[in-house]
Parts: sequence; C-alpha cells; structure tokens
Amino acid sequence: MRSTLSRELVTAARLADPVTRRPIDFREEVDWNAVLDIFAANKVPLVGLADDPVLAACPMLQLAGFQTAVNAQTETWRRFRHEYGLVRDRFKQLGIESVLFKSVGLAPSFPYTSDNMDTLVRRENIQTAREILGELGYVELRNIEEPLKFLFRKFAGGESVSAIHLHGTVGWGVPFLDDDALWSRVRASEDDPLVVVPAPGDALLVTVAHAFYENKSFKLQDIARIRHCLHKGNIDYSDIERIARERGWEDGLAFCLTLYAWLEDGLYGEQLIPGDALERAGRIVASNAWLSRHLENASKRDVVHFPFRLSFLFGKTMYYRKILGDSRRRFGTRMRDVVRTLAWGIKLKLRIRGQRGMIVSFSGIDGSGKTVHIRSLIDAFAIAEVRASGYWSRFGSSARENGSGGPRTGSAGPRAGNAASTEASDTAASLERRRRRLRNPAIRFCWLAFNLAVLVHRYNWRVRLKRMLGGVVICDRYIYDAVVEIGASLPDDPKLSRLAGRLLTGLCPRPDVAWLLDVPADVSVRRQADEGGSAASSGELARQRSAYLALVGTHGLNVVTTQSRPEETTSAVVRDTLRAYYRNYGTWVNALLLSNPGQMNPKKEER
Repeated sequence: MRSTLSRELVTAARLADPVTRRPIDFREEVDWNAVLDIFAANKVPLVGLADDPVLAACPMLQLAGFQTAVNAQTETWRRFRHEYGLVRDRFKQLGIESVLFKSVGLAPSFPYTSDNMDTLVRRENIQTAREILGELGYVELRNIEEPLKFLFRKFAGGESVSAIHLHGTVGWGVPFLDDDALWSRVRASEDDPLVVVPAPGDALLVTVAHAFYENKSFKLQDIARIRHCLHKGNIDYSDIERIARERGWEDGLAFCLTLYAWLEDGLYGEQLIPGDALERAGRIVASNAWLSRHLENASKRDVVHFPFRLSFLFGKTMYYRKILGDSRRRFGTRMRDVVRTLAWGIKLKLRIRGQRGMIVSFSGIDGSGKTVHIRSLIDAFAIAEVRASGYWSRFGSSARENGSGGPRTGSAGPRAGNAASTEASDTAASLERRRRRLRNPAIRFCWLAFNLAVLVHRYNWRVRLKRMLGGVVICDRYIYDAVVEIGASLPDDPKLSRLAGRLLTGLCPRPDVAWLLDVPADVSVRRQADEGGSAASSGELARQRSAYLALVGTHGLNVVTTQSRPEETTSAVVRDTLRAYYRNYGTWVNALLLSNPGQMNPKKEER
C-alpha cells in the first residue's frame, strides 16, 4: 500500500480484531485519545475490551474518556440486550425464529453500537412478529418503513430504550441474499447464547453489501467483521459468488473484495482471502474499465481515513446495476424496482418528509404535569423523524405571551424552565381581580369578545394551518382549557360561559388527540409550592378540576391520572399518541414519491 495510514489508525484496527491484539507493543508512542476517537467514528464496541487480559497494559484503558465511554456503552448494551431478550423470548413462544443478521459473531456479538437491532424473521412470520412487538409496547414508525422492513421503537418518556428493525428479507430496497440458504446455515454466536447469527459466508455478504450499497463507506468495524468471518473459515467462495451473481451484484462483490484486500494489507500486513478467490475477483474488476478506474482512484489516496468513503454516484450506479442484473426477479419487477428506489432516493436526498399533520392538546389544572409530557412527546417525535413543535396559550393572557410557540427540540413556549411557577402565581393573584372587573356588563362583553377573537385567529392561523402543511402541533393548554378559564372567570353568568365555549370549540380546529392530565387539587398545590410558585386555592383548583372532568364525555378527552408513577404515565401518553399518529399514515406527497406504507409493502408481494 502506497497510501499513508496513521499509527493511531493501524493501532485501532488491530485492537478491533481480537486476533491481532496480542502483538501490539503498548510502549510505542501513540495518541490514545485519537485511537478512542477513531473507535467512536467507526462504531467499534468498547464492551469487553476492559476485561481482555491482553489489553491489561494498554494505556487507552486508563483514559478518563475511555472509562466514561465504556460505562455508557455498557449501560446501553445491557438495556438493549434486555429488551431484545424479551422480544426474542416472545417470538420463540410462538415458534418464530429470529436472527441478528448484521452480527457476525465477533464478540461482543450483540450489535448494541448499531443504530437499531436488525432482526430477521421468515417472511411468513412478519405480520405475527409485528403484532408481538405492538403487544410489548413498541411503536411502529411507518414513516421509516421500507419493503419488508419495519422499524419499531420502545419509548420511556421521550427516550428510545429499544429500536428493532424487523426484516422479512436481507436487503436494502431490494433483496441481496439467498434467504432460504441463509436460514439453513444460521448458528448461535459463541459469546452470547441470545444472539443467532448467519454462517461466515452469509455474514461476509451481509457486511459487504451493507457497507458498499447502503452506506457507501467501510468502517473499521466492517473490516474487523469481515476478518472475523475469514478467521472462522469454511467459506465456500464459489457459493457466495453464485449468490451475488444471481442477485445481480457479482461485480460489486468483486470490487469490494479487491478493495478490502488492499485495505487489509495496509492495516494488518496480510490478506486472508484465498488467492484463487481474490484472483477471480481481480479478473472481474480488470475486465471492467470503470470498476478498475474507481479501484485505482481509491488506492491512490495520499492518506487513508476511516470510515473509508466511496463516491455516492459510483455506489448508486452500482446499486442500479445490481437491480437490473437480479436474475431472481422478473423483468417487470426489476423495472418497477428502478422507478421506486429512484423515487425513494429523491425523497431521502431532498429531505422530503411528506408527513401527516396532527394536533395534540394537553389540558389540566396547573401542576398536572403538562410541560413534562409535552417535552417528552416532542423529543419522541424528533426521534421518529417527525417535525413537531409546541404551542402555548392561555385565555386572557397578554397578546405577547398568548400564542408563543416553543422550538421543536422540546420547549413548549413560555412555560419552559421556571415559567410554570410564574404562570401559577399570576393565576392566583389575578383571578379574583378579573372576576370583580367582569361584573360590569360592558367590560365583560368586550373582554370576552376580544379574547375569543384572539384565540380563534391564532388557533386557526398557527395551529390549523400548520397541521394542514403537515406539521405536528402539540398544544400546552388549548380550547378546553379556555372553556374552563371562561367558566372560572364568569361564575355568575353560566349561560354566557356556555355560549362562549360553544363558539370556541366550533370555530377552532379540534385536536386529533386530546389529553386531560388529572391530578387532585391538593397535589397540584403541593407541586406548585415545591416549584417556588403560589397556586390558586385548593377549593378553586378543585372546581376547575370538576369543570375539566365535565368536558370528558362531550369532547372525548383521554383522561390520564398523573398523581403517581409519572414516568409510566408519560411513556403511555407518548406511545399512544405516536400510535394514533401512525394509525392512518399516508400523504399525497408520499404517494407521488411511491413512499406510502401501502406502496412500500403492497398486499401482493412482487417477485
């Protein structure tokens, strides 16, 4: 290899492969912080390194950054593995086998550094598996659906605690492997009985195809995984070449094996692919001037960095060559594959979300926990790659405050931080003064007309319009809270209060999901006192609570008690809201780009 590889890169590569850890001389001068950064950029797992006696003298293990990172990764590994174990056990109870097909068995074989756990089940079991994940509390993110690929997340509050990408085939847009052959050769990993992995030859194909066709780059962890497959031996190269040839990517496999051998030689000073297999790959590359040129350009880099990135245009061109060359799919299906994957690619590159709009409202007396629930829900929507924002309003508040919208990252308007206690104090101090002023009929009429006009305008302009444009709006206090506020402000004029409430609910957009967070008045008073604010009297809060509960039957509010176990309550609200959002997921923008769930996975599967 003529290109330059830094000492830190070579050291990181050898640490990533357990076979090459022993010869490392830890007395050499190495920037171990740089090695740790390379590990992070290339998703090399740290779990298990600290327990390897070969690395007892490795200075990297003594770094504060290493200790912090390994502790965080250990916690992630434990949590993800526990959640996956629950899923796998439930699958087994119903006779469903599952394979973590991107794992090659390289310890730690549980793929906790992946973005999600890619879990393969047989095609005929895919629907049952989806139902099981729903029963276990997962949400199916239908905006990230792909052909025979379904992403599920489990949330604790606004945090994702498990992500399972359920596959009915090994593929990225189109199939890449011989699934029947893969299933006949699966095995349990040597280090973890929970993990079932493909045979070395299939695992090699999976790693190469995902790195080249999906990511268009090889990470250091990809190199280590391929080496693990080669260390295991027993790879039938004629068989993996046959699979790639039938699936239309024999030239892509040949290019990747040749490139891999060049990278491996520079990193490890050896080539594990047998000479005859490497010679066949070399002949295929040499027979194609275009492939040869790209391989030559890759090998001419002055300095090699990892991840080792390849041309996007080159990778996409090879992807469409693969689609057109797949002899296992009918010609008409291949043509449709080209059109569909091109449309999906355009949507991805242009970052067109094409999402469905939604209004979610949170109502309840002060101190019921609205801010916490809204922040968690906005965070969960962000994880689900759905654009969502908060919107705060309060009937009778100033025009400057009323209608403030929080950023998408979590704030829900002026109630962020310690503003909730300010709001509570203002409510306690002003309610009685407001009632006295509103005894004057002229003032009462003007006050009510003005505030109704403000809210009707703002709710239609900032909430309805945003939903029409595909935004998810999460309202902290909405029309139902305004109805209660009107009743509390006009206790001596119930007919006028009811009329104003009917006007407000009739002229403003109804929420798609309306939550009422219910808490006893004494709990509300205590919570607001803990936050440093003053609340309305317990009797007044109790009357407001009764007014909220009276709206449940008429307006279909979903009541959630927030007095105890707030974490469980928040998680349930997040889960049920997301499920409601995805229940009828589909938009005309997605239809134009062939990206609605029914287009991704039609009832009649094409071959």
